[in-house]
Amino acid sequence: MIMLDSFVKLIQENPSIALFLALAIGHAIGAVRFMSIQLGGVCGTLLAALLIGQVGVQPDPGIKNLFFALFIFALGFAGGPQFFANLNAKGLRLGLFSAIEIVVVLSLVLAATHILKLDQGTAAGLMAGAATESAVVGTASDAVGKLALPAAQITQMQANVVTAYSITYVFGLITIVVMTSQIFPLLLRVNVEAEAQRLWASMGGSVSDADGRKAAPEMVGRAFKITTAAGSSVDDVENRYQGVEVGQVVRDGQKLPLTQSLVLQEGDLVLLTGRRSAMLAAAEIGPEQADTLSLDFAVETMEVIFNRRDLADRTLAELTAMGRQSGVSEGVHLVAITRGGQSIPPLFDVPLQTGDVLRLYGTRENLNRLAPHLGARVDQSDRTDFTFAGLGIVLGILIGMLSLRVSGVAFSLGTGGGALLTGLVFGWYQARKPQLGHIPASAIALLKDLGLAVFIACVGLSSGPQAMTLIHKYGVALPLTGVLIALLPALVSLFVGRYVLKLEAPVLLGAIAGQQCSTPALSAVVNVAGNTTPLLGYTITYAISNALLPLMGPLIVFLSGVVGGAH
Repeated sequence: MIMLDSFVKLIQENPSIALFLALAIGHAIGAVRFMSIQLGGVCGTLLAALLIGQVGVQPDPGIKNLFFALFIFALGFAGGPQFFANLNAKGLRLGLFSAIEIVVVLSLVLAATHILKLDQGTAAGLMAGAATESAVVGTASDAVGKLALPAAQITQMQANVVTAYSITYVFGLITIVVMTSQIFPLLLRVNVEAEAQRLWASMGGSVSDADGRKAAPEMVGRAFKITTAAGSSVDDVENRYQGVEVGQVVRDGQKLPLTQSLVLQEGDLVLLTGRRSAMLAAAEIGPEQADTLSLDFAVETMEVIFNRRDLADRTLAELTAMGRQSGVSEGVHLVAITRGGQSIPPLFDVPLQTGDVLRLYGTRENLNRLAPHLGARVDQSDRTDFTFAGLGIVLGILIGMLSLRVSGVAFSLGTGGGALLTGLVFGWYQARKPQLGHIPASAIALLKDLGLAVFIACVGLSSGPQAMTLIHKYGVALPLTGVLIALLPALVSLFVGRYVLKLEAPVLLGAIAGQQCSTPALSAVVNVAGNTTPLLGYTITYAISNALLPLMGPLIVFLSGVVGGAH
């Protein structure tokens, strides 16, 4: 007992110990997986912080504000390129899901506020948890702090944001994971795996490679001795076997100048490079040769940010055909596409978007020739332009300080909303001009993860003593309401996506996971589908919801105050 009292005194006098203890315990809790359900580090940290906070630990408020500003700016910076890239007819078509999420969730939260007599903090926490969007906790807490109310009431409301979020997040997460991966396929009466395989094949993918579990490299080089392909040109071979390129031709021990019109002769030694699945089909040009001493061919990879707006929404097949006609893409393969931090399948019918990161494979000469026609080369250095990042955060804080009075009530974006907006703009600009304001992807990921984790730990520790009050007051009403609010917008989107937009089931389920900003739900859907086709719907809705939902924090605080009669 003496040891426990000493430990409590230690963390009370040294809040930093409590802070990092909450991070350590919380991420351990969040890593525990039950079937397809995993709370994640953020929710785990919040639960651990609320528990530790019961002994009375008060971290410095400046720490919370600092790390939240870092997190929210990094969130916008990472999502900026994809957010603006999807502000077009096709992107806004799937963006309808994000609009459904926002409108339905706001309406349900306001209805719950009226029926359950929720205060503004509890209403905001309910929205953050049911929508499984942690950033709303920060933007809403910031908005609550600006209300013209006594300090003690503001403290209680901010505690209610955190507690309501922690209660409803768990139930909202379980609901959306189970519904998207198990229940919705039954309602659609489809075999998601079979439909995903058909979609993969129709877009130019190999069914045998669809699950992504490969015992060999995706990109390979093989040498063949020409027999059946004699009389065919290099262009004929490359068009016949999509996904392979002729890298070199040796005839009678001499390397021939490589052109698209070069006609292959029987006995020629030809080096093909490309996708393993396509190479299997191309092997019919002649027997494979083990002796490749006469071939001298080195390849490497390069990453490029695709920023050609005039070529946006063209499919990979269209761009490949254009590149071959102009000769700029000869000998280069697209190995992978990263969109919004997610790897999407590089299938021939996948349209490219500005902001996509393309990983190219080929010789240095061929890569250097093609890269300028696609966009700017990704800076692989680990340096961070702190001037660029610092100016972005400062500008965001200043924007957040601006306020608009509506019906006598001051409404502002706050630090969170302002930093999110500048993050979006700065991220978009840096994607278009990669030589300016470089911040490595690993640094952005660290700012997001650490910034959010520390912020959540701080608010959890400071809100611990007030948490039990809210739990006793509402009991099971909050978690049940959270389930309802998570479920209804997903059901509306399921109906709209299937019967109005006519989307394939894997894309539709991925889009619903994205509108909820739920990576666990996406993982569950991908497991059911057996391939990554759900990402084709997820990346667009995730980018839009991830940018717009945090901005709803100040709005729900304002609207719930109006509905609840607060002034």
